[in-house]
Amino acid sequence: MLTCIQCGQKMTGRADKKYCSDDCKNKYHQTYQTGAKSEVAQVDKILHRNRQILATIMGEKRNKFTLARLDLDAMGFNFKYITGIYTNSQGKLYHYVYDFAWMEFSSQEVMIVRKK
Repeated sequence: MLTCIQCGQKMTGRADKKYCSDDCKNKYHQTYQTGAKSEVAQVDKILHRNRQILATIMGEKRNKFTLARLDLDAMGFNFKYITGIYTNSQGKLYHYVYDFAWMEFSSQEVMIVRKK
């Protein structure tokens, strides 16, 4: 005997049937999509916050700036969330956050650049 994966009700029909009704099918997919959207929204929020921090530091006119890693930490910058990585010809690793990038000089200093 088959069981609906949404409500647990016993049902009959094809061997690959998953839902007892269209209502259960819709509820299941709505719940699944809402969960996925909330995870994406959380990551997007962190990335936008990181970009806002970098934009504030750089202002309108700066193209390159160096500061202490602890200063970025204090502002709430999350180093784990980036939108891309680039390795230059010297082997230096740039971590992109949209239109800005940062590179670690040492464990204590970070250089921020505006992508052209």
